[in-house]
Amino acid sequence: MKKALFVAPFALSLAACGIIPLPSIPIPNAEIPLSSVLATTSNQVVYLNRNALGGASMPSQLRDLTITGDAVYVKKGGTLKSLRLYVRSSLPTTDCKLIGTMAYACPAAGEGSQVIGTVNLNATEPQKFTLRGEALDEAAKKGTGFFGVQIIDGIPVESEIIELRNMRAQPRL
Repeated sequence: MKKALFVAPFALSLAACGIIPLPSIPIPNAEIPLSSVLATTSNQVVYLNRNALGGASMPSQLRDLTITGDAVYVKKGGTLKSLRLYVRSSLPTTDCKLIGTMAYACPAAGEGSQVIGTVNLNATEPQKFTLRGEALDEAAKKGTGFFGVQIIDGIPVESEIIELRNMRAQPRL
């Protein structure tokens, strides 16, 4: 009994620090259409005008959300090898240019706090990826997430997409 009482404060302090990982849960596959990034340069981030989280939120007690999965480049002639992913809990309102009605192009220099990961691509086989960061936590807690893409290496062509498959989300307590 004394051992249990001794361990309890330690376990509570670990929980308060966000150290206890919870079980991962599957999340639906997603697609990133690349047609909206065709007219941009590598020093821009393009945010899609679509709430990818659709109102599904994470309780405020949880943190350090990590999303893992497989990225598949549906290639139709492009040479894309790497891209950086960003997320915002609201659409940008300053310093960004509206592209049609589908996306916003923002200077990458001002978006550093929104970075959630880099995805390497291969046209012949899925590539593992991991997304995490404070911006992802904030978006998940609000249930509002507008994802952005910055091309790091290569050039996409019209109608190419990135498929994010086998995704799992794991927060910490």
